[in-house]
Amino acid sequence: MRGIARVATFCLVASLPARADVADAGPHEGVLSCEPATRPGRVRCDATAYVGTDESIAWGDVVLLETPPFISVLRGRIGPHDATMRTPTTWRWEFALVARAVGDGEVVGRARLVVCRDKTCSPREVPLVGHVVIGAEASSTPPGSSPPRLDGGK
Repeated sequence: MRGIARVATFCLVASLPARADVADAGPHEGVLSCEPATRPGRVRCDATAYVGTDESIAWGDVVLLETPPFISVLRGRIGPHDATMRTPTTWRWEFALVARAVGDGEVVGRARLVVCRDKTCSPREVPLVGHVVIGAEASSTPPGSSPPRLDGGK
């Protein structure tokens, strides 16, 4: 399995500049959402990456890039074996953050994927942005509410 990860990583790094036009082809989207919490402590989050119906995800991981100052990241990378859902067009990862104080802010990450169409595979990066709310404002946010769409609802 390590060989597959190394090949996928090599393809991701080596092909990115040369294949930017392919990486941007087709509909793709990513969503990152975190459950609101009324007090500091563990915060459950999930990240989901989608690709077009004529594509399939062969490999993927999530890298957390930025959090508000009151949030600690337990793991900066959530690997392919940590995916809790894998369908050909959708992968989902669940992870936890730790809130050290009340506040709200953006969690920024990136899903790194190897996406295949027919017999051709190429790397793709999908931006992930989610809002985390800790404190009194969290009680006004319904649990399981839908995060805003990254594409502006188009």
